[in-house]
Amino acid sequence: MCANGAQFCHTAVPEVPLLSHWREAEASRSPIALDFHGFRHLLSDGKSGRVPGVKETLEEIARSIREIHREVIDPVEDKLAFEKRPSDGEISGGPLVLVVGNHSSGKSTFINHLVGQEIQRTGMAPTDDCFTILRHGENREERDGAAVVSNPDLPFNGLAPFGEGFVSHFRMRLLPLPLLKNVTLVDTPGMIDAADPEAGRGYDFAGVVRWFAERADVILVFFDPDRPGTTAESLTILTQSLSRMDHKLLVVMNKMDQFRSMRDFARCYGTLCWNLGKVIKKKDIPQIYTTYVPVEGAPTSPLPLDDFEHARRELIEEINRAPVRRVDNMITQTANHADRLRMHSRISQRALGNLRGFQRRLFGGFAAAVVAGLAGCGWYIHTGEWGNATVLFLLTIAGGTGLYYLIKYLTQTKERDLINRLDEIFEEVYLRDLTIGNRPENLLHRWEEVKPITKRTLKQLGLHSMARLKTRETARLDRIINQQLPELRARLHRHEESAEEQVPAAEVTPEKASGQAADGK
Repeated sequence: MCANGAQFCHTAVPEVPLLSHWREAEASRSPIALDFHGFRHLLSDGKSGRVPGVKETLEEIARSIREIHREVIDPVEDKLAFEKRPSDGEISGGPLVLVVGNHSSGKSTFINHLVGQEIQRTGMAPTDDCFTILRHGENREERDGAAVVSNPDLPFNGLAPFGEGFVSHFRMRLLPLPLLKNVTLVDTPGMIDAADPEAGRGYDFAGVVRWFAERADVILVFFDPDRPGTTAESLTILTQSLSRMDHKLLVVMNKMDQFRSMRDFARCYGTLCWNLGKVIKKKDIPQIYTTYVPVEGAPTSPLPLDDFEHARRELIEEINRAPVRRVDNMITQTANHADRLRMHSRISQRALGNLRGFQRRLFGGFAAAVVAGLAGCGWYIHTGEWGNATVLFLLTIAGGTGLYYLIKYLTQTKERDLINRLDEIFEEVYLRDLTIGNRPENLLHRWEEVKPITKRTLKQLGLHSMARLKTRETARLDRIINQQLPELRARLHRHEESAEEQVPAAEVTPEKASGQAADGK
């Protein structure tokens, strides 16, 4: 951050707990203060000179997203019985930082260091089995899980389906801490290996972590030297709950000051990379922040700690960028949901069109047969052959009835066949994109996500229950995906870049950082 509140810079935050110097920095508008307030220039119109604050800017974007959902996406969702989008409370919620990791990996110690107060219990053994929301409040207050998930004004209603087993291990703490004005922290129970493999937590732990991860803007995954990614539960979380979250995943190898030699550090770091390589199916694993949190009375490490301290400053800077990530993630979440809805729409509408075309051909033949039979009856009546006319009329009625039930049977068979051939329909609809489009594997991956929803909807409700989308509705959905959301993202990035260019980056020297640390004690 830079001076005068007008700049978002990448200057490292001084190596001190944030809260201990926040008030002094607020008065002088130093780089520390601006780490919280520099985001307010984003999405300024550049004409009126009025610059919204962080929360005001987020609410402005949230209103735009809600309008897009209410006016365009929700009506199509209802017509096509697609999965519901996030609630307004989730969309309006502020930046969220999720902290997960093995027990005794230093999660709570890092949170205490981050806010400058001892707000979370720490210890070598597991000390807390609750998911804890740390949120800003004018007065210190703690609310139990039932009160949190039932409050429509909070973005946590979606956790209620995880049941009483989870709700009893969930709480929210309101704290008057400046950092929490712009960021909500989620501390999670430490991951362990149970003595009994059949023993569980009493609720879907991996599912809850996945729920938070999908809504988080920054995810910190902590490991420590004793358990560098080797517990079964941590591997499950990485492979299931945090899969495809690489863009917001920050891997933290903590407690670097506990190593007695560089050889021990290299062995532990290599073990962690090996384990991550097995669960993250990519050529490159995420960056690993090797760091530590200074603890009073801890023995002095024989290793040089400068790089580890620098990694901690980088980690804190990424947390301070959570408001920027939040706006970007809101746009991304809406774009992904709209894109999935459009794919569901195209496939289901093509299947419905194929079924109705099949029906038209059958009923065309049925109508032709009935008309031919009735015409024959008329001819016999005209020639006075009443007996033949009566026989032909009865045959026409009987044949028509039989054809009707045959058509009904064939239609049901065709409907089942179409639902079972959704992959072929997908290839027909997206043939051009799969042939000459960029990165067709992304399209195939999206279809693998959408296909179970489309198939389940069509099986349960039937193709006949699917409404036909109007051309206007389809065009509006396309415009949202192809034009409006990209323009909103471009506007966000334009303002972020212009803010960085307006004021040169402030420098924080080690002497200045040391002086600030000394003043804050």
